[in-house]
Amino acid sequence: MSHRKPDITSKLQRAWLRRLAGEWREANEDRFEGGLRAPAFRIESVDGRLGSWNSATRTISIAAEHIWQHRWCDVVATLQHEMAHQYVDERLGGDARPHGERFDYACRLLGIDSAASGRPVAGDDTTNRVLARIRKLLALAESDNRHEAEAAMAAANTLLLRYNLELPEKGEVGSYRHRVVGRSGAALPLAWKLIAGILSEFFFVECIWVQTYNARRDRSERQLELLGTPTNLELAAYVHDFLHGEVQRLWQGAQHTIAGGRGRKREYIAGVLMGFTHRLRQERVVNGERGLVWVGDADLDGFVRERFPRLRTLSGAGVRRTRAHEAGRAAGKRLTIRKPVNERSNRGRLLPG
Repeated sequence: MSHRKPDITSKLQRAWLRRLAGEWREANEDRFEGGLRAPAFRIESVDGRLGSWNSATRTISIAAEHIWQHRWCDVVATLQHEMAHQYVDERLGGDARPHGERFDYACRLLGIDSAASGRPVAGDDTTNRVLARIRKLLALAESDNRHEAEAAMAAANTLLLRYNLELPEKGEVGSYRHRVVGRSGAALPLAWKLIAGILSEFFFVECIWVQTYNARRDRSERQLELLGTPTNLELAAYVHDFLHGEVQRLWQGAQHTIAGGRGRKREYIAGVLMGFTHRLRQERVVNGERGLVWVGDADLDGFVRERFPRLRTLSGAGVRRTRAHEAGRAAGKRLTIRKPVNERSNRGRLLPG
C-alpha cells in the first residue's frame, strides 16, 4: 500500500468525519449505554500518533495518513482507544496514569484490548509449538517428489486436526480471537468465497464477511473476518494469503495453454480451489478411518453468535464445467500448501525460522 502523502479533498474529509461520528455513536450506544456526550472530531496530523483525545477541547483527532493507509477496522480500533480515554476523563474522574486501571476498565467495556498494538499478538507456548511443527511439515511439502510433498501436507493437516481434538471439551470463550484478512471489496469474487469456504471447512475457523468502509473510495465494502483460537487463526491467515497468491501463479502458468473466452480465468481458478477442496475431503476420509473425526466446536459457535448476533448466509455462485475449469481442478488436486516464500514478510507468516 502506498505511503505517499495523501491528496485528501475537503469532500472526502467531510465523509470521513461523518463516518467517524457514526462509529463513535454506535460504540457509545452499544458499549456505554449512551453515557458519553458527543465530542468534536478532527482529521489532522497528530504528532506522529494515530489519534489523540483532548479533554480541554473535547476533541478526538485521527491522523489523516492513518485513515488513508490502513484498514478501516484499524482506524475504528484507534477511535475506540481514544473513546476509552474520553470515558476515563468524563465518567471516571480522570486518572494520573494515561493507561492505568481505569483505562483498562473502559477498554473492557468497549470490548477492546488495552494493550493492543495493531499487530497479531505473539502466541503462547502451545501455539508456538504446534505452529513450529506444522511449519517443518510445510517445508517438506516443497519437495520435488510429489508423493513426499503430498504426504507432508497430509501430515500437517492431521497434526492440526489432532490439536483441535485435544482441546479442552469445555473451553473458555475468552480463548478465541478474531482477525481480519485480505482486501475488502464492494463485490465478492467467487474465488474469495471459495477460499473462505476452504478455511471454514478444513482449518477450524469461522469465516464472516463483515461490513467495512473504504476510506479512499468513500464507500461501504465487505471484508473477511476469521474467528478461532490463536493457533488456528495464525495458520488460517497464512493459508488464506497462500491460496490467493497460488491461484494467480497457477493461472499465469496455464493461461497460454487454455482456450476460451473472457471467463476462463474465473473458471480455471474456481476449478483449482474446487480440486483442492476435493483433495482435502479425501484426506478427511482417511483421518476418519483412523478414528479422527471432527464434530465441531460449540464454544466457538457461541463466540461467533456473541460477536455477530444477526448473521445471514451469502448466496453462492455457479461456475461452468469448461476445459478451463477441468484444467484447474486437476491442478488443485496436486496443490500442496508450502511454507512462506519470504520469511521477513509481515503477511502469511507462521513463525520465524
